[in-house]
Amino acid sequence: MKLKHYLVDFWDKLILIRKKLVKRIDRAILLVLFVGFALSIYQIAFPKEGQVASTVLAILRKIPWLAMTLYLVKWFLQHFIRKSPKMFDRRQLPDLTFAGLLFLYEKLKYHVEFLYSDWFLYVLLSVFFVVRIIREGHIIKDRRLTPSMLFGFSFAMLIFVSTALLLIPDVTTHQMTFVDALFTATSAVCVTGLAVVDTASAFTPLGKDMLLVMIQIGGLGLMTFTNFFAVLFRGGMSFRNHLILNDIIQPDQPNSLVSTLVKIVGYTLIMEAIGVFLIHYVSNEKFFTNSYDSWFFSVFHAVSAFCNAGFSTLPDGLFNGGFRYNYPFQIIICLLVIFGGIGFPVVIDLYNTVRSLFRSLFQWLFMRQRFVFLARNLNVHSRLVLTSTTILLVLGMILYFATEYNNTLQDHPTIFGKFTQSLFGSVTPRTAGFNTVDMGGLMQGTILVYLLLMWIGASPSSTGGGIKTTTFTIAISNIVALVRGKGRVELFKREISEDSIKRAFAVMFISFLIIGLAVFLISIFEPEQQLTKIAFECFSAYSTVGLSLNLTPELSTPSKFVLIVTMFLGRVGMFTILFGLFKKVGSSSHRYPKENVLIV
Repeated sequence: MKLKHYLVDFWDKLILIRKKLVKRIDRAILLVLFVGFALSIYQIAFPKEGQVASTVLAILRKIPWLAMTLYLVKWFLQHFIRKSPKMFDRRQLPDLTFAGLLFLYEKLKYHVEFLYSDWFLYVLLSVFFVVRIIREGHIIKDRRLTPSMLFGFSFAMLIFVSTALLLIPDVTTHQMTFVDALFTATSAVCVTGLAVVDTASAFTPLGKDMLLVMIQIGGLGLMTFTNFFAVLFRGGMSFRNHLILNDIIQPDQPNSLVSTLVKIVGYTLIMEAIGVFLIHYVSNEKFFTNSYDSWFFSVFHAVSAFCNAGFSTLPDGLFNGGFRYNYPFQIIICLLVIFGGIGFPVVIDLYNTVRSLFRSLFQWLFMRQRFVFLARNLNVHSRLVLTSTTILLVLGMILYFATEYNNTLQDHPTIFGKFTQSLFGSVTPRTAGFNTVDMGGLMQGTILVYLLLMWIGASPSSTGGGIKTTTFTIAISNIVALVRGKGRVELFKREISEDSIKRAFAVMFISFLIIGLAVFLISIFEPEQQLTKIAFECFSAYSTVGLSLNLTPELSTPSKFVLIVTMFLGRVGMFTILFGLFKKVGSSSHRYPKENVLIV
């Protein structure tokens, strides 16, 4: 009787802790697959002695069996350790499927030759790890990790994985050093475009494919991708992930986050698809050896342009002789850069406005209903972004035309060519990074204009970098308001909140601090280089632009590390990192007496 009572008591306790055990097993599965993925990269990319390689391979051979066992234990706990056991639950079908696939692999690998090959094992573990991250990323629920910290951590993890992939021998035409692989991975993930190697000649077709994936994921952000696929695979996302993504994307209505996420990914894919077909249509087919190269060129440059990455598979970039005077191609690139840089909130606002307008027109024309006029079609943020973007593009084009008319524009004989080149010269510093001219031949005035445009960058919640157009515009508006003696900033008949003004000046100050520190360090490491070139590279790195005065490939290893950190901080945002590291001070009921401090 005592034994029976003990077993019943043990069973009841096991039922009570079942959920905790399942969570532990979830984390164990993720850890095992991560170890398998990391060891696969180590086995492929890093040199090692024969004994070490054999030991690592032996460990890798055991990981599928271990993962299968954990999947089955989890399934057993969820279906049998309960008061009313049941054999099947549709929600656990993916885990059961993965366990079945691993079981088939273990049974067939000794009978089918290619299943026992090392490469198949590496691919199998990598695919299972990526799928696990996408499906079960919600199990990382450390409350100490704020949304800002998770956002930065996701980019750091993506850079680490991308660096390991670039070290694979079949990815490059010659073995890259670790520093060059890390620099290239950071530049691709942070959609910067700065390169220490020639993209056209240094990467194999597989390497260019990997670079394309890095740019796409980096442009939208890993958190956006993982949660989008979580919606597809699971029919929704966890509540914590909903809060995290809501803090990053910041939709107008929190309950519209999932639809906003789908709109972001859908808009990206649609714009890139349109760009692919337009680029393919205007490109010279004779420049490519076959149709596949032509289509891949179109896909790569459409994604790179929309994500404001600046990478190109052409020798010498878009300065290549086959595309330097292809003005329709340059206009398409400009449009993709602009549509990728205005920000997803503006796109969604424009979409909602146009949809409401067409709905009212349709009801008025065909259903004889009263036409509904929207007095305020766009919100202040959208108006501010569209206005500032237009002004910066027009001013940049005019200044480029004026400074380069007797210089680089002399190579373009027609007015249309000069106009297109001036437009391209105004668009590309706004975090795009493409160049259709020899950057070393630009006038000093043009370089100063580029520094300003690079520093301002694109718009918030876009694929671009910089301090953002809204930050610059709000700061200028605040200065104008102070000069005019006004106590508040008003734009489009709306008062801008004090919090937005404080953030704008904080972002500007931090950007100058980081760029100044980067310039100072590189000037120490590279004393023979001109300060103008160093400053240009640092502005380009922080604003994730990718333009270069041909200095980046010549930099030493310490200088490359400085630019790597600068690119990362520019993409993630130093203000975002500080916001995640420091705890918010709770509101206090007391206030100290106010007193003025002399400024000027």
